[in-house]
Amino acid sequence: MLSRRATICLVFLTSLTAAQYMGASSPNNPVIVFPGKQAIDDAATLSDPIARESALREAIRKGLLESKANVANEVLGYLGMNSRWLDLRPFEDIITEFGRSNNPTSRNVGWFLDSVELGRMSRDERLRIYSAAIVEGRTTLQHGWPLLRQTAIGAAAIDGLAELKPLIEAHYPEESAEVRSAFPLPELLVRLELGAGASDREDANRLASERLAAMKDADFRDRMNTDAAFQKVVGDIATYVCAVDTFAPRRNPGCASIKDIVKRQEQLDKKVRQASGTATTTSISTMQRYEERIDSWLGRMEASSAGEPSVQRPH
Repeated sequence: MLSRRATICLVFLTSLTAAQYMGASSPNNPVIVFPGKQAIDDAATLSDPIARESALREAIRKGLLESKANVANEVLGYLGMNSRWLDLRPFEDIITEFGRSNNPTSRNVGWFLDSVELGRMSRDERLRIYSAAIVEGRTTLQHGWPLLRQTAIGAAAIDGLAELKPLIEAHYPEESAEVRSAFPLPELLVRLELGAGASDREDANRLASERLAAMKDADFRDRMNTDAAFQKVVGDIATYVCAVDTFAPRRNPGCASIKDIVKRQEQLDKKVRQASGTATTTSISTMQRYEERIDSWLGRMEASSAGEPSVQRPH
């Protein structure tokens, strides 16, 4: 039986995998290679939906049920990391069968399936489930795993479920100092504000990006420089929307808004430096200025949104 702390970590990390994962094609992540991966990749890129599901079913079955334990673990992990791009619900029967195996990883398959379903539920269903977990401290999901209040609070904020703000504010103080440190309330409130009214997580991040782009340049710059919670959330949103789909050269449409913000902020930054005379100052080396730039919030946003999406996989 997992300890409460271990359960908290597992629930949180698993449920938010799709929100944080950059994608296998990201330059910030190493290329993942293991037996069976190419079959999944090839199947996932098929354009015909019927052929795609059939090929994925075969690749997942072989990877989970006909492979050695270490390979099956890699397959399950790869599927989990890419659950943002792949709807795994049609393969629940295969994953459930894997859960009945002797592989130690199979003990967590119930939560894996619960997290996959939770991420694809309708807005109304998520509102109901998150509300129950926030009010009661936890609720039980379909496959028997607990959804704890802190996980529900974090997921509700990322999903832009602003209707839950009163419940979050009312029950947030009931959590431990450790949990409140992991889920700072100011960041949660910024998330709820920016993503309000979204239909799902992708939509919440797209809406947030567009709302950020709609801010006046000077106001955006000032808040980024003075509000640590706002800066953290904006950075997370930029990372999310500009992550490239592992199986197709595309990003969340919100990345275009992030690119627009970066361009306008670069122009404003240039004007500010020119006005202060630093543009012609020779006491600051080019290398020092470069290092300061990449370590700044603007540099990080630029890095997240750089280039155009492409998918390159070794065969």
